[in-house]
Amino acid sequence: MKVKVRDIALKAGVSDGTVSNALNNRKGISEEKREYILKIAREMGYFKNNSSSNNNTIRLIIIYKDAHIIGDTPFFSELIRGIENECSLQGYELIIHHVNSGSLHTEITKSLKSNQTKGVLLLGTEMDIDDLKLFDNVCTPLVVLDNEYDDMLYDYVAINNSDGSYAITKLLIDNGHKNIGLINSSYQINNFKKRKMGYRNALDDYNLPFRPENEILVDPSPEGSYRDTATYLKAFLNELSLDELPTAFYAVNDNIAIGAVRAFQELNIDISICGFDDLPISKLFNPPLTTVQVDKKQLGKIAVSRLINKINGDISHLKILVATKIVERDSVKKT
Repeated sequence: MKVKVRDIALKAGVSDGTVSNALNNRKGISEEKREYILKIAREMGYFKNNSSSNNNTIRLIIIYKDAHIIGDTPFFSELIRGIENECSLQGYELIIHHVNSGSLHTEITKSLKSNQTKGVLLLGTEMDIDDLKLFDNVCTPLVVLDNEYDDMLYDYVAINNSDGSYAITKLLIDNGHKNIGLINSSYQINNFKKRKMGYRNALDDYNLPFRPENEILVDPSPEGSYRDTATYLKAFLNELSLDELPTAFYAVNDNIAIGAVRAFQELNIDISICGFDDLPISKLFNPPLTTVQVDKKQLGKIAVSRLINKINGDISHLKILVATKIVERDSVKKT
């Protein structure tokens, strides 16, 4: 049975006009009341039963900011492939929509009409919590992918960045390293913050110090990492001896690790290093890179599955962290 505005109004104890304002994101209603009405509408199946189109379309919105993390890389290619495969298996058409942060509000209004989209996957890799607030009044079922905040109101599917970083830092410790540096991105995103947290938690649990001077901030590309790591090393060796340099470094992703290795090799510095993501090039690099493996296709598959559950009326909120595993290769040596 088709759910009408009047049905929602009766259950919510408000006027038809107030329901209409809430459903169409108009002014003249408090955010608290709007959320209350939208919750009732979802529970009654309004959005499922009242779409003016019968299309089965899922929209993947990719948000670009200034962090230069999202791009045509193996990580995001595999992630999108996992999304496409699962959409196809479940009978949904996928539309990919690229949005620059400067036009975010306009693009949201244009692309998230209920008659165009059954559900939205939001690739939130470069987004912060304030950016996500722009989606607070979106009625379309929505799942955030590749980002997680403790106070996020949305469903999300993300990498367990903290645990993965803890595990690989512990691997360095288990190999006898006590002075462990961090190669971090100069462009900070939430995933990198979580990875630093896992690294620091491992150091704390094993009573090892975190030394701020041993954190190298680099551009998050192989070439940028090489350049910035080389600059750091030359400055370090001008002031301190090689013996004071960490014996191992954890880089917050593989691209950064690969660029950094080149800088160490050019200065003939023997160093243990590891990364995060397990990009295809990691096993072909010299030395093959020890890293944290992320099942990118599975990440996309789980996100689509969760979104379809919401499209079908599931009103619960789930926060899903996908586990990682360590891949040991030759870039970490025992001390």
